[in-house]
Amino acid sequence: MKTVIYARYSSNLQDARSIDDQIRLCRERSLREGWEVVDVYTDYAISGAVRERPGLNAMLARVAAGGIDQVMAEALDRIARHQADSATIFETIRFHGARVFTVADGEVNELHIGMKGTMDALFRKDQANKIRRGQAGRVAAGRIPGNICYGYRKVVRLNDRGDPELGLREIEPEQAEIIRRIYREFLAGQSALAIATRLNAEGIPSPTGRVWRSTMINGDRVRGNGILQNEIYVGVLVYGRTMMVRDPVSRRRVPKVQPRDKWQRQPVPELRIVDQADWDAVQARRAGTEGWNYRLQRRPKRMLSGLCTCGVCGGAFIITKPDRWGCGEVRSSGNCTIGRRTIHNDQLEARVLHGLQQRLLAPELVSAYVKEYHEQHARQRAQQASEADRLRRKLRDTQGRVDRLVDAIGRGADVEEVVEALKSAKDERQRLEAQLQEIDALPVIALHPNVAGDYRRNVEKLGAALNGGDAARIDAIPAVRSLIHSITLTPEPDGTGFLVDLEGRLANLIGLAMGKKPTTETAGMFLMVAEEGLEPPTPGL
Repeated sequence: MKTVIYARYSSNLQDARSIDDQIRLCRERSLREGWEVVDVYTDYAISGAVRERPGLNAMLARVAAGGIDQVMAEALDRIARHQADSATIFETIRFHGARVFTVADGEVNELHIGMKGTMDALFRKDQANKIRRGQAGRVAAGRIPGNICYGYRKVVRLNDRGDPELGLREIEPEQAEIIRRIYREFLAGQSALAIATRLNAEGIPSPTGRVWRSTMINGDRVRGNGILQNEIYVGVLVYGRTMMVRDPVSRRRVPKVQPRDKWQRQPVPELRIVDQADWDAVQARRAGTEGWNYRLQRRPKRMLSGLCTCGVCGGAFIITKPDRWGCGEVRSSGNCTIGRRTIHNDQLEARVLHGLQQRLLAPELVSAYVKEYHEQHARQRAQQASEADRLRRKLRDTQGRVDRLVDAIGRGADVEEVVEALKSAKDERQRLEAQLQEIDALPVIALHPNVAGDYRRNVEKLGAALNGGDAARIDAIPAVRSLIHSITLTPEPDGTGFLVDLEGRLANLIGLAMGKKPTTETAGMFLMVAEEGLEPPTPGL
């Protein structure tokens, strides 16, 4: 009887020698029976899915070619543990005139397929549940049951019995710094693709040891993975986000996202890499871009992109030549008399930084602003006080009406009619109380006498950062842009150079002077203007 032997083990955690043991048992049985072993087929560390097993598929092709009397294995579960797969393989082999024989059960028939298939499927399910239960217990003990995550390394330590403790991790300093850098650059306005491109250009290995991809940084929003979403970086171990299931059609194991209420979270503060403030800021930025089409998003190519306008026609100032700014209307419509006069990007940036440092937030300008602010504040306070008095009087009247209606019910008035009026009065009282709570005192600006000097020093630091390396410039550009509301360029009357008018956002200017990080949330509020000619015009600009 011409026989082919099939052997398999399913996990790379098993001993590869089990394949040799299976083959040895099958050969010994064949020798005793006098069967001729024609060929041997194997699958190493491959699960039971038929389409993923080249050895099994090659064996079935050999049987289909003819001349084979039986397929031999140690046990039926070596051929398949899934009921449908077992039945399909069995019927295929029988169709081509061969039989299935196992050392454990002898010749396999339909009863074996039904009973053993059911038992193997139940065993597989029970085994999976036990594995998940064991892993959940390790997570509760602060141990990591999975692979080594980027930013960490394995800790080798023995317990009291001399056995290795599994799942221990510690921070890998160099990778941790890369993670912090990714967070800084993302908060500075860089995209995941731009960050990945820069890391690849610098030859920094990715978590896979090969190239960085934007998906490694962004991750999957639903599954909560990736550098920017993995909570392990803020000291929280999350287990059970996904469960591997087998697709009934392709028979491939695929991850299925579990409901968030089934996720297991375990604090591991010793593994924190990212500050909570940076984590929260990154999540806020990601939440703000949810649903965006990234292909439609554009970031400024230069520090002053989108901020410059022409003082002659009001059109946008754009890059018209390599590293030189000019009026866009001259090129697109010809409706501007400024002509083809341009200014070099480096010179424009230098003049704007000089204006931010020397002209904006000058003491006399700050004093004038604060005086105007206090006067406006006093007017609003007076209006608020008058409105609050009116609301309090109306609230007292409403409360009196509520009290009278309650007394009327006690005296036996028509309950149905009084209750309706009482409900209306209570609603009115609640509305008035809410309006009173909304009236709050406006904050008063209090500036330190040295605030202008502090501001200039901080602008100098931004200027130095712009001239530094790529990482420093990335951090500095959004901060500088947040200080500027608009820039207007007007030709000098003598025909050479430009006058530059800079309009800044005072709230961010004062915030920078006080050491706070500027934001773009105050766009359009509290503007301060530096007069024309931030510095003497440079001939030929």
